[in-house]
Amino acid sequence: MLHHISISAANPRHVAEVLAELMEGQFFEFPVCPGAYIAVAGDDYGTAIEVLPEQAVWIPGLSEAEPKEVEARPQFSAVHAAISVSISRAAIEAIGLREGWLTRYCDRGPFQLMEFWIENNLMLEFLTPEMAKGYLDFAKPDVYADYLQAVTSSVA
Repeated sequence: MLHHISISAANPRHVAEVLAELMEGQFFEFPVCPGAYIAVAGDDYGTAIEVLPEQAVWIPGLSEAEPKEVEARPQFSAVHAAISVSISRAAIEAIGLREGWLTRYCDRGPFQLMEFWIENNLMLEFLTPEMAKGYLDFAKPDVYADYLQAVTSSVA
């Protein structure tokens, strides 16, 4: 179970505000480092997204992780997360359009999702309730294994 994730953004406050809107939650200043915010879904899982300034990265400190400022971050990252939301595809698309952020419906085969590109450089995948059902039906170890076996067999 994923409970929270940290990301960085050029405008952490605005990104946290948009994420809170998507999750129908709230956002707050996050005192872990100057300029950081957190979007909290308010669900039963404690889902939250920490949004640090774009030059902040986590490093191993003496007793725990601590943020450190770096010169520049890469434009894109391998990091992404799939997050279930209770709003509709149309609402996700409207928020993406309003922000000017790439937002698109994707059919991954066994399930569908919405790609939502925060500030057009970090992808979060949002799943509406209908999409989440398809994902949860797929994301069982035996189903996943069968799917990967079929994909591997078709490529070979």
